Amino acid sequence: MSVAKSLSEEQVAQIQRWADEGAGLSEIQRRLNDEMGVKVTYMEVRFLIDDLKIQLKPEEPPKPEEEDDEEEDGAPDSEKQENPKELVGVEPEPVGDGQVTVTISELQRPGAIVSGRVTFANGKGADWWMDQMGRLGMNADDPDYRPNENDMLGFQQELQRVAREKGF
Repeated sequence: MSVAKSLSEEQVAQIQRWADEGAGLSEIQRRLNDEMGVKVTYMEVRFLIDDLKIQLKPEEPPKPEEEDDEEEDGAPDSEKQENPKELVGVEPEPVGDGQVTVTISELQRPGAIVSGRVTFANGKGADWWMDQMGRLGMNADDPDYRPNENDMLGFQQELQRVAREKGF
């Protein structure tokens, strides 16, 4: 028997009020147990909310505080570097001299969801792969070679572009 059928109209109205106040699924689950004595799992709460056609309010991201042109460290905003991963919907500008090339292999290496080859601006190459956990691995042709930060940023950007083109 579903939880929705065992609740009174008053209880359903209370759940609706909680949702209107901005309570999330875990908060509703806790309140059902604490205030109504109804023990349900998180998944059951998800189904309950769906069965009752209750709309949860989406969480609002915290609003950034307005700041002056200079931070505490005295550097103007224009001199601060932004992390390209934090910029949603903005294409990062190419780093380095843009000579990093990335290919995705048709035949994937064992244990990898995607793999391929990269050639850096200095001509050095490496095999790369990404496992099921999203971890990126790299095996350079020259075991002593370590790509610099600009080459790695260029590699990541080029990998994102090529992966998007291939439908990953």
